[in-house]
Amino acid sequence: MHFPISIFSPDAIPSSDQIRITPSLRSQKGSVWTKNPVSFEHWEAEVAFRVSGRGRMGADGLAIWFTASQGLEGPVYGAADQWNGVGIFFDSFDNDGKKNNPAVLLVGNNGKLIYDHQNDGTTQSLGTCLRDFRNKPYPVRAKITYYKKTLSVFINNGFTPDKDDYEFCTRVENMIIPEIGYFGISAATGGLAGTPPPEKEIPKEEKDKYQEEFENFQQELDKRKEEFQKEHPDVQGQPIEDLFESVNDREIRQVFEGQNRIHLEIKQLNRQLAMILDEQRRYVSVITEEISKRSSQAQSGQAPNHDMDTIINTQQEDNIVLLSKTTGIITIFYEK
Repeated sequence: MHFPISIFSPDAIPSSDQIRITPSLRSQKGSVWTKNPVSFEHWEAEVAFRVSGRGRMGADGLAIWFTASQGLEGPVYGAADQWNGVGIFFDSFDNDGKKNNPAVLLVGNNGKLIYDHQNDGTTQSLGTCLRDFRNKPYPVRAKITYYKKTLSVFINNGFTPDKDDYEFCTRVENMIIPEIGYFGISAATGGLAGTPPPEKEIPKEEKDKYQEEFENFQQELDKRKEEFQKEHPDVQGQPIEDLFESVNDREIRQVFEGQNRIHLEIKQLNRQLAMILDEQRRYVSVITEEISKRSSQAQSGQAPNHDMDTIINTQQEDNIVLLSKTTGIITIFYEK
């Protein structure tokens, strides 16, 4: 279900299919909220977003809200403090210096709590998980579900284009939130975003030289774009910038795709090991049962059952096969 939104901050920039909540500049705040209140006993919200910036250290962060009133502008990731409801915070700046960011926090409030920004809200958080959501090749996604007073958060890390590749983040039971409220998203850049000012002014001669080079480059780029569109009429109408990939974007995408392949190999290895353990448990159960039967036969004076040796030999052979499979999986994993 889609809801009309209201833009409260001048720093938020809307377009036809997305909203840029804050530009990459210092001390910017932005938020968007549903225009009308909603009332659902159970609900699920899914948000796709990108957080980008130079360097490994991010600015303040982003928040997803469900509150009794629209948060307007404020100090908590671009929204008002002392909210009545719940906020899911994507904190990218390590205020307390404990190297536990970027992190996802779930914080509830009854309208009286003042958010502890200096300690990254760790003493007020009802649930948290560490997730690096900055500079990912694909949009990061958050799925928040509220069902029978249990609030759950799942995160898609943006490593792959798979929109359903969610991982569990945190869950809070007996979570009381307003019966009627507004959904919202807010963000703040703090004092780290943007480009630092140059130490000295560039001479006019160099400025003119750079400007001329830029104009020549722009003309050549426009010419190449026109040639590309003539050669590929099937992509007419798409934003031309979306059809090109910079060297840095390509390198980042390749790194994350490689990490995702390793992640999938680990999952496959876990499944194979689980199968091995199940097979071992089955054999242990059979052997235990057979030993019990042999003991009963020995006590009654009956001849021992020679099938026991066959079972043990079969188990040893299967163990060798299973070990060979496991070794093969590990070898493939390390060769990736």
